[in-house]
Amino acid sequence: MSNAPYFLESLQEVLITCLYTACVKGAVPVSAIIIGESGTAKSKLLMQLSGEAIHMTDSFSSTGLFDITKNDQQNKLRWIITPDMNPTLSRRASTVVATVSNLLTLTMDGTCRVDDGRSDKVAKHEPMGFLSAVTPDIYSKQAKKWLSLGLRRRIIPLFFQYSQTTIDKLMTAVREDKISGSNFTPIVFKPNGMYKPAIPEDIGFHIHAKSVQFAQNLGLERFKDEEGKIKWYVKTIIPISPMTTLRTLIRAHAIREKRGEVNQSDLDFLSLFLEFTNQSMPKQL
Repeated sequence: MSNAPYFLESLQEVLITCLYTACVKGAVPVSAIIIGESGTAKSKLLMQLSGEAIHMTDSFSSTGLFDITKNDQQNKLRWIITPDMNPTLSRRASTVVATVSNLLTLTMDGTCRVDDGRSDKVAKHEPMGFLSAVTPDIYSKQAKKWLSLGLRRRIIPLFFQYSQTTIDKLMTAVREDKISGSNFTPIVFKPNGMYKPAIPEDIGFHIHAKSVQFAQNLGLERFKDEEGKIKWYVKTIIPISPMTTLRTLIRAHAIREKRGEVNQSDLDFLSLFLEFTNQSMPKQL
């Protein structure tokens, strides 16, 4: 499917399945933001995704989101992808707040508002998904605000790091001139209808249990103790919304595999997904 390095395949699996959440009947797309250091190819993974249902952009603003929404009268667009969110989040604080607020409503109910003097201030659209990437430093500056706004439950942060083994292999590959700077082979997303695969009762109970862990991961906040060491605590998040997200994801994975019922392989995918959501222990690739 792609020429992405093998150690990025698990992250790629999560991103592609997120795209298919736009095909789950009665659900809103599950948005995500990748948190990884510079030079870890996170932006290249996002740039690999393409198709008529995807709007790819370098950065965005409230006005830009409004125009995208307003101009897509037929609701063909289902995704906005920004390979690097650092420029957007590095603007003035007031601008960032307005932009993020519009992003939140766009991913929830498809509404986008702008107040720049025009008479038409509200644009309506089918809910759109959002995928992006950012460095840990920039994300940490926004983390508390995103948690208080509820944005963390709508745009799921996915944390990863390269293991030392992977770094060593990459350094060897660079030294031997085996790594190309070209983009990965495009993956074209083609939504083909809306579906709602059945979830067997036994798997439903497993999702319930995973949603409790997911809620804890989403509520993680860090602080420094008196000695300056980083510690973690969990801010309570009621697991109803996390459970809805997991049920949408597991159905999307089944749709991607062209099945009308969820099975164990889809549940295994949820376990993989959860490995990326623990900020205190980023997924090692």
